[in-house]
Amino acid sequence: MVRTPSHLTVVVLAQAGGPLVRVAGTIDRETAPRLADALRQPWASRSAPPAVRVDLAAVAFCDSSGLNVLLDADRQARDRGSTLQLENVPDQLRRLLAVTGTDEVLTLHSGPPSGGSVRPAPPTVEGG
Repeated sequence: MVRTPSHLTVVVLAQAGGPLVRVAGTIDRETAPRLADALRQPWASRSAPPAVRVDLAAVAFCDSSGLNVLLDADRQARDRGSTLQLENVPDQLRRLLAVTGTDEVLTLHSGPPSGGSVRPAPPTVEGG
């Protein structure tokens, strides 16, 4: 059996209401640490943003490793009086959240990421 390497791209964008994290590719045991690193960044500073939005529209697959990263980021957000908002959650991930009951814990939005001025903000984590 030939294993196809996992690819994940994570881009953090600064927006007025807080960062928007755009995620594309596969979130699994191999790539989950990259997502975790990107999701720790907004709370690394002393002033936590009111919300961090995660656009998952381009995620092809997410396993339990990715789910644990999202749950950990949600916990970090709540600990700092912030929220983690998942946007454009793909069907496969919605099923995973429903089966595990974590759709009752995490904040999901069905619409597209809210508009506003978008500008790239360092640092950007990319990989593949």
